[in-house]
Amino acid sequence: MSGVPSVHGRLIELTLHDAAANMAIDEALLNSVAAGAPPTLRFYGWKRPTLSLGYFQPLGEAEAWAEQTGVALGADGEVDLVRRSTGGGAILHHAELTLSLTMPMNVSDTGAREATYRNVHEAIADELKFLGVDAKPFRTLGTSAVSRMEADAAVSAKADKRFEPFLCFQRRTDEDLIVNGYKVLGSAQRRTKGALLQHGSLLWSVSPHAEVLPGMQQLSGRSLDLRAFVRGLQQRLATIFGVDWQAGSLESTELEAAEQIVTQRYGNPDWTAKR
Repeated sequence: MSGVPSVHGRLIELTLHDAAANMAIDEALLNSVAAGAPPTLRFYGWKRPTLSLGYFQPLGEAEAWAEQTGVALGADGEVDLVRRSTGGGAILHHAELTLSLTMPMNVSDTGAREATYRNVHEAIADELKFLGVDAKPFRTLGTSAVSRMEADAAVSAKADKRFEPFLCFQRRTDEDLIVNGYKVLGSAQRRTKGALLQHGSLLWSVSPHAEVLPGMQQLSGRSLDLRAFVRGLQQRLATIFGVDWQAGSLESTELEAAEQIVTQRYGNPDWTAKR
């Protein structure tokens, strides 16, 4: 799966979108790659600070967190709210880099899915090391790690989730990247017949809406070049997956599909309040 790039892939360079559009574009890409579109690597950010709820998280937990922290949620507040299609804890998207990798894959192959997850995280850790930041997987730190498979298996078991922190970056699973004791990277996967989507968040700097979560700028004590990091990571992912990433854009059919998905799900209050 690694070596000299032999497959042409599409690179969608760093752009900002609103919360619903970001989630809908990832879903549209998953469906598109499953239907024959090339592997796609997308880097993106958020037009406004956004709290994304995990698929199984109750809306009431977000409301309780907002009341506790004094953060006003919603279009009229400081922080937008959206529900993801992937599990896990809530993520405060603000001063971060978000990336998604969508690959054609036999999704019944658990080993391939796990290898993809680990390879993406290893590439990020290696590029951070090149910038002078020591990030290690949680499983290597001698602490009792919860595997991602175990966490996924418990997503709907309320008794197992009662005492978990609300925010994803205060939780730990085996492949999460840790810098100076703090989690800086977490990812999730979604699969459909013929393709796999992995999207993840890398905390670049602290957000004033979640000051308990320092980013790499604070943890490293230096100013890091985001654009240089993205360029280096792109090259590492090309080598690992054997894909020659060429700059591209969303097809018109993908944009139309994303707009429909926004209306049906991520921009629909009923979707956000479904739990």
